[in-house]
Amino acid sequence: MVTPSSGHPWEHSGKEDWMTRQTVLWPLGVAVGFLALIGVGASVAHYLQEPYNPGFLEYPTIVAVHVVLGGLYLTLAPLQFVRRIRSRHLAYHRRTGRLLVAIGLVVGATALFMGLVIPFSGWGERVIIGLFGSLFLIALLKGLAHVRAGRVALHREWMIRAFAIALAVATIRLIYIPALLIVAEPTDAQNAVLWDTSFAVAFVLNTSVAELWIRATRRSGTPRARKVKAA
Repeated sequence: MVTPSSGHPWEHSGKEDWMTRQTVLWPLGVAVGFLALIGVGASVAHYLQEPYNPGFLEYPTIVAVHVVLGGLYLTLAPLQFVRRIRSRHLAYHRRTGRLLVAIGLVVGATALFMGLVIPFSGWGERVIIGLFGSLFLIALLKGLAHVRAGRVALHREWMIRAFAIALAVATIRLIYIPALLIVAEPTDAQNAVLWDTSFAVAFVLNTSVAELWIRATRRSGTPRARKVKAA
């Protein structure tokens, strides 16, 4: 029996869920910020050293567009998920969102070109980039379609998925570089395996964490495709 002082069971559950999300939010935010910095740093480092992939020299314009816009995407996208900025500066959020979708489509298309036409490690990379590059573009387009239809909750979920895939370019480096140090002087075949494995693990890890976060923060008791009134 529930006494007046104890409150309703679902009230306690809601408070516990909120506290759990808040406990996870800060570490997750720090991790996302750290990965975004690594991704932006990788874009800058591209112009400070010789390209690791000789194929980049064959299509310098496409590579430059991908690198520059990719760095810009990783710089602006994290701010879109900050609730305080989104609630207080909705016009900025919308304008930046439109810009990020346009940038993301170009970044995704150039990533597919680079992964399929001039892969660093061969067919393994072609398959991985083809799969997750396509998923990135699909997530962006679905996120755009949902927000245009007023389905803000679903828009948020698909944009989280797209951003998680984009962040994998930083996660890859946190896996590949330590593995490269462990395997001293790897052969070309070993290097290709390390590279492909790093790609696969990074993409799967990032998308898995994104799905867990989406499910943990999805509001219960409300339709997933709930529409909001037009502003």
